[in-house]
Amino acid sequence: MKSKFPTTSSFLSIGAATVGMGISCVDAVPEGFEIHEFAGPPNVEYPTGVSAAANGDLYISSDKNGSLGHRESFGKVLVAKDTDGDGKADAFKDFVPSVNSPRGGHFVHGTLYLIHPPYLTSYRDTDGDGVADQEKQLVKGFGWGIEHPRGADHTTNGVRMGIDGWLYVAVGDFGMPDAVGADGKHVTLQGGGVARIRPDGSELEIYASMTRNLYDLAISPYLDLFSRDNTNDGKGWNTRFHHFTELANFGYPRLYKNFADEAARSLDDYGGGSGTGGLYLHEPGFPGTFGDRVYTCDWTTGNVYDHPMTPDGATFVAKQEVFQTLPRALDIDVDGFSHLYLADWRNGGFDFAGPDAKIGMIQQVTAPGETPASYQDVTKVDDGELVKLLASRSGVQRMEAQREILQRGSKKSIASAVYTICKNQDLPLYGRVAAVFTYKQLLGAESAAGLVDLSHDATIREFALRALADRKSELENAPIELFAAALDDAAPRVRLQAAIGLARFPQARSKEFATPLLTATARWATDGVEDDGVQRLVHTGIKALVQIGNVDACLAAIDINSQREIALRALQEIGGETAVDGLILKLKNTTDNQVRLELINCLARLYHQEKPWDLESWWSTRPDDRGPYYEPVEWSATAKIKTAIEQNFGALPISLQNEAMQNLSKNRIKISDLNLGEVDPLVIALAAPRLDESQLGMLKDAALNPKLDWAKKLELYRAMERGPDHLVLPTKLIVLAHWSEQKDAPQSARDAVSDFINDTQRFGEVDVLKELAAGSQDRESTLAWKALLTVLKSPLSKQDAKQKVQKAIDSNPKEIGFFHAIAELGLVGFGPQIEAGLKSDNHQLIEAARAAQVSGNAKVASGGKVGDLPAGEVEKFALEHHGDAAEGKRLFTAQGCIACHATSMEEAQKGPYLGAAGSKFTRDYLIESILDPGKVVAQGFRTVVFNMKDGSTQMGFITGEADGVISLRDLTGQSSQIKRSDVREQSELTTSMMPQGLANQLTLDEFANLIEYLSSLTQKGG
Repeated sequence: MKSKFPTTSSFLSIGAATVGMGISCVDAVPEGFEIHEFAGPPNVEYPTGVSAAANGDLYISSDKNGSLGHRESFGKVLVAKDTDGDGKADAFKDFVPSVNSPRGGHFVHGTLYLIHPPYLTSYRDTDGDGVADQEKQLVKGFGWGIEHPRGADHTTNGVRMGIDGWLYVAVGDFGMPDAVGADGKHVTLQGGGVARIRPDGSELEIYASMTRNLYDLAISPYLDLFSRDNTNDGKGWNTRFHHFTELANFGYPRLYKNFADEAARSLDDYGGGSGTGGLYLHEPGFPGTFGDRVYTCDWTTGNVYDHPMTPDGATFVAKQEVFQTLPRALDIDVDGFSHLYLADWRNGGFDFAGPDAKIGMIQQVTAPGETPASYQDVTKVDDGELVKLLASRSGVQRMEAQREILQRGSKKSIASAVYTICKNQDLPLYGRVAAVFTYKQLLGAESAAGLVDLSHDATIREFALRALADRKSELENAPIELFAAALDDAAPRVRLQAAIGLARFPQARSKEFATPLLTATARWATDGVEDDGVQRLVHTGIKALVQIGNVDACLAAIDINSQREIALRALQEIGGETAVDGLILKLKNTTDNQVRLELINCLARLYHQEKPWDLESWWSTRPDDRGPYYEPVEWSATAKIKTAIEQNFGALPISLQNEAMQNLSKNRIKISDLNLGEVDPLVIALAAPRLDESQLGMLKDAALNPKLDWAKKLELYRAMERGPDHLVLPTKLIVLAHWSEQKDAPQSARDAVSDFINDTQRFGEVDVLKELAAGSQDRESTLAWKALLTVLKSPLSKQDAKQKVQKAIDSNPKEIGFFHAIAELGLVGFGPQIEAGLKSDNHQLIEAARAAQVSGNAKVASGGKVGDLPAGEVEKFALEHHGDAAEGKRLFTAQGCIACHATSMEEAQKGPYLGAAGSKFTRDYLIESILDPGKVVAQGFRTVVFNMKDGSTQMGFITGEADGVISLRDLTGQSSQIKRSDVREQSELTTSMMPQGLANQLTLDEFANLIEYLSSLTQKGG
């Protein structure tokens, strides 16, 4: 059988295209690079990660379970070697023959550090037979593996060693329920982030927190960490590019939506996608600056990106450029000879594809016109030459040299030679940084004096400080005063390390050090937190204050205007009875209304605490993101906080009362539980869990007020849902009909109108809608008829609902709204009704019928029906014919797609978000997803089955979960809710919830129009 893969001589240069496994790589690598196949099936398949050894051997994690499978012993790590130097692997060996869920690894100095959740393990081959014979479990409890219902999906995925000797670990939002290091230390993290641990499995700690589903980390020579995160399936957390610094909290899912100012900012938001592998390439042998750059992979967009960056205070400004397009870009690494390796998951889904499937490929990228690195075997050079290699231009060489130096031990001569490199201002900074952290690891706590001396050199000061405080177990000789003084340094990165370092010292808990940090953080904020570099500094300063936990220093700072905001931000995270008592006392004694407001707001934040994690549950792919807690619970101080708010709220002027009320509501405090005296009834109605008839009427009148801003109107509209059941529909109809005629209505208001028309809840409201259509004003009647006609045309609605609508239509409706609805929806097939309307003696009705007739005549589609043609023919037509996106948008609504899919972040989020479909998915993928929706079901969009405690079964797509209530949408688009406490067991189906044949009645032209519309959707999100 002839291979579908390129031959070993099939090299790709600029301008060419590679075709492998039937999928083309449309974009070639940049000029000056060449790409060719290195390895593929059957020798290498299902690659989940690659790690290149310095000598060019490639360690490949292979997992046939993908992310969602559950089979035991379905994974392994193999090593691929190019023994003849032709650029293609020709020798393969199973280095770890059997391991569950192998993910990212880092091969350093003869050791493979491998993530295979829930474990981190080191593997060595001590007898040289190519198979690991020595292994050590460094961590257990890193997320979950195949035992979890979703498999090893949102779990711990990647590990990479920094030049500081820490192993940095990419943690997905399965989190770390109870991670235990080899030294017995327990660490828990609910949610995603970055953890780190020493190579022997000791000193496990959290480095950064609250991200979504990280797959890998890129680490620069200067210990900046980067990662491309995953989206939360349309709820506003998109593909974010993070710069990780210690203590940073990125806010997922608790802060990013409603408390974004408290979260560390990401470098950029790239819209839809699924971030995977990452690498900071610091090697010679590449054109221009390509050899000093971050690279990231994205499974969904199928691209490997490079990210040119410029410093911005304590962080960076990043750009993004496509480096190479792959079918399913997964991972990237480099060896000691300037060979880049790209892994992709081509032809694969989320589970085993069967014994005959050919899944995955590894490609090698080189730059033939450049002088590559030439790795020197560090085990074969003397001490003097070895130390010089710390200043190599090759990051791979520097790392190997450092590990060999540490293995040889802390000889005086070696330590002295390393320190000479630290001091040498003529050497490049990357070499001096490598030497600083080699020196620290060689001497441990005894390195303090030398590092203090290095801190006098402004060029290396940042790294000397970081090395001094690097390990909490080695702080005894480090002078904390040095860090306090560095808070005033001219360099933002030095100030950042000063704040981080202070937080690592136990003695920093004294007021002597907490106060200078508080003062400095407040001073940094005056530079303007709208600047990302400043914001990262201020964010870190606050987090350091929280770590230090000196309540008295923060309470004292409340009386200083310039420091009050920082102090309150720290106190609301420190929490505890002492902080609450101090805040209440300040509130009692203040006469300043602005201070009173800020104290009430801080107490509102402390009204609840985060419910202790049960270490078993996971918040799903679309968790409650209202914040500031995922599961808020009252605690011992809640009662006194409630009393303090009630006693002091009335002292605020009305303008500040409204602001305080909004903050109380934002912090999820039930306003109806508070006795706040005389308060605006509209504010009370907005906060009420249920509305009476008068309150609903008040919200309606306010929503129709032309003087009210649209954001407030939309807030009022959303609150109407809590009104008496029999009044909600007619009230909404009045408001939305009025809005639909407002020329200044924003997109969010138009989305609300569209959502009302297309909400599958209308399927069960046909009788009420018929009454409203017949007995309302023209504009309300038009909206009611639009909803009725959508029920009639939707492939999702049930036959009895369709029959009721058809019966009303067969009676030849005399409502002007009926004909307006036909015309505005662009519907055809209502000839008898239009003829009857044209014969009316009502001039307005005749004009409306004529408009419907003209609109229908303009909507004539051609081409055979999709359901009557072979799928291949339909796909070929849609690929070759670019349709009318505007007409496709109408079909998206008419076909019922809008019932389960939002296309704007302003809309109510339902099922899989499609607002970024054009930027996330290729045209052929979109076509296939509609014609055969069960072939590849995106993660997060699978059908979930709930076996309930009462014996019943519920099934659908999870659209959200909040306050213990799960919101579901079934295959007809109908919404329902179930209580989490009523669920006995939860599982997922591998099939799609999207019904087959939704496009069967479309003509080829109409289908092409629909695909054109989906391809045009390139908003950020999902």
